[in-house]
Amino acid sequence: MTPRRPRRYNLFIEVKVEGDHLRAHGVAVNFNEKGVGICCLSPLRIKADVLLTFYFVDEKEAILSETIKGTIRWTKNFGHLQTGGVEFTEAPNEEDHFITLSHIEMVKEFEN
Repeated sequence: MTPRRPRRYNLFIEVKVEGDHLRAHGVAVNFNEKGVGICCLSPLRIKADVLLTFYFVDEKEAILSETIKGTIRWTKNFGHLQTGGVEFTEAPNEEDHFITLSHIEMVKEFEN
């Protein structure tokens, strides 16, 4: 029997993807505590180690950001759109990724 994959939760958050010879801006489209799906116009490379910076707007219209390390595990083209799955290489923690984890928890309440 194969282990169940953790459920992904639908969030749409601006993301910057940076790695060796890789720079892209796009949208993070779904999250869980282990990874995220992303969409962008720039090519992505499987097995690339990347830094993902997520951008959030707070109630005062200030832009806040959080960064987490990951590895691109898969990619797929949809016309001009590039999608990919990024596995976090460090577990998100409340000290460094409070906003990201808060958004996941908020969406869990609506989707469950």
